[in-house]
Amino acid sequence: MLRALTETKKAVLEAVRMRLHEKEALAYLQGVGHPMKRAMYYKHKKELESKKLERLHFIAMLGFEDQHLERIDTCELIGKLYWQNYHICKDPYKKVMILKEIKELQPYISSYYEATKEVIKPSGGQEDPSLPENTTPAATTNEWV
Repeated sequence: MLRALTETKKAVLEAVRMRLHEKEALAYLQGVGHPMKRAMYYKHKKELESKKLERLHFIAMLGFEDQHLERIDTCELIGKLYWQNYHICKDPYKKVMILKEIKELQPYISSYYEATKEVIKPSGGQEDPSLPENTTPAATTNEWV
């Protein structure tokens, strides 16, 4: 089974994501405390490339639920803070801008709640029987998730 990436491999992955050329990547790695020679850089890069599917399975098995809940909580916190700032704000233009931001946040929250339905479905495709009748996560508050 694949384990979480080492700090060195994470740094190599960051260099790859930033599309750094070899010299830039080696300089970046040196700067973040992971100095290495060219051959080692390419060895790590090749290993990361060969284990993409395993990494996806690892993320799906261990980290998805936590990340999913964290994103829902973050969006709801942002929404709450927007409303607090809206009520404090005296400038009508800024109030409109805050309302616009609140509106733009809604599709994200809705999509996370919709995805929550899929997360809590048992493998047979049925809704989670622990949910109250006629209740879906999309109709609930953060206390449900």
